[in-house]
Amino acid sequence: MIRINGLHKSFGDNHVLQGINLEVRQGEVVVILGPSGSGKSTLLRCINYLETFERGEIRIEGRPIGRTSVNGRSVEMPQKELNRMRQDVGMVFQSFNLFPHKTVIENITMAPITLRGMTREEANHLAMDLLQKVGLAEKAYARPSNLSGGQKQRVAIARALAMKPKVMLFDEPTSALDPETVGEVLQVMRQLAKEGMTMVVVTHEMGFARDVADRIVVMDKGVIIEEGTPETIFREPSHPRTKIFLHQVLERAE
Repeated sequence: MIRINGLHKSFGDNHVLQGINLEVRQGEVVVILGPSGSGKSTLLRCINYLETFERGEIRIEGRPIGRTSVNGRSVEMPQKELNRMRQDVGMVFQSFNLFPHKTVIENITMAPITLRGMTREEANHLAMDLLQKVGLAEKAYARPSNLSGGQKQRVAIARALAMKPKVMLFDEPTSALDPETVGEVLQVMRQLAKEGMTMVVVTHEMGFARDVADRIVVMDKGVIIEEGTPETIFREPSHPRTKIFLHQVLERAE
């Protein structure tokens, strides 16, 4: 579903991604772990080209996104084509990015009507189905200001799902939430995983990583230092940096 080859990204002199190679199979849940500043969120944002990159290639279902090769040169793809590909990649951010002046159902139906060409009736029907799925059908006509953080994030997930994406990217979706609302968001994500959604998740939620991930990728200083099953990574990590990171995170969780 996703293939990343030789990905390099810099911010000025800061070489944030240093030759990342990664594949994600259809229906797989890949969790990316690592200390702050390791390049996790930047990698995620490169997958749907919210961040440009200097070298390398990202393909989704075999098609390059963001940059493509023309006569041996790497060039940016036309904006129209990029926008079309982005429709297949849903993204949920740390901050919910809901439109405050619109109701919950309006937040969800905007993109399907504008970009997918749905009628308002079709989009409303889809939105209600998705709100049912995330346990918020009764909040359809509420404004974001009347929702808790966990409810806002569940609306953000429903909004991403409304575009019927082939891949869902989650960038620390629970980091801005109160501890008591983290569980309700993780429950929705667990359900998506059960249903076979391809997911790439950057998170510090170790329980979720252990229970739901098919594969864990550990990053440090812009490179992937280790990857494997949750059992392997949590029980027998091979890289010293992974051992230190997990010890620190699990100690804090206690």
